[in-house]
Amino acid sequence: MRSLKKRVTARDNDSCYVCGRERQEDEIFDLEHIRPISQGGATRDMDNLGLICPEDHALKSKAEAAQANRSRVARNRRSGG
Repeated sequence: MRSLKKRVTARDNDSCYVCGRERQEDEIFDLEHIRPISQGGATRDMDNLGLICPEDHALKSKAEAAQANRSRVARNRRSGG
């Protein structure tokens, strides 16, 4: 995965794909699936990968978890559970 992260980092100019902020020298950005795998996103497709800063990663993860919970509740209601 390291070579893939290097390719995405170079493509994204060492910047967060969400906010555009450039990574500082001592900072670590994550390699993120833009469309979650659970929602059909490709695991190694360059078009589905982006470099993301810690702040945006935390916000995106919380939003995705909340969406997953809403979907689970809706499924349970439909199935009578």
